[in-house]
Amino acid sequence: MAKPYPQDTEEDEYRYIDAGWLEAVARGLTAGAEKHPGETWRQIPPEEHAARAMRHLNLYRAGDRKDTHIINAAMRCMMAYATEKARGEGQA
Repeated sequence: MAKPYPQDTEEDEYRYIDAGWLEAVARGLTAGAEKHPGETWRQIPPEEHAARAMRHLNLYRAGDRKDTHIINAAMRCMMAYATEKARGEGQA
């Protein structure tokens, strides 16, 4: 049996977050902030963010590779989570 690593007992498993994906999400959020300054995404309801995430996933599933749909969907999911949490409905 392999010896467990100390992080095996941690609550937050950051080692499973792909660094390249996280970097792409950060670049996408930066580009969005430059295009739409003032964090206007916080004014959009979480349901709308979720719908836009689904649109990106559907386009990706349909074979559209003209945009970074997976990254855009991830950003929209984060936005839905954050806006839902801000209005007191989300899970911590």
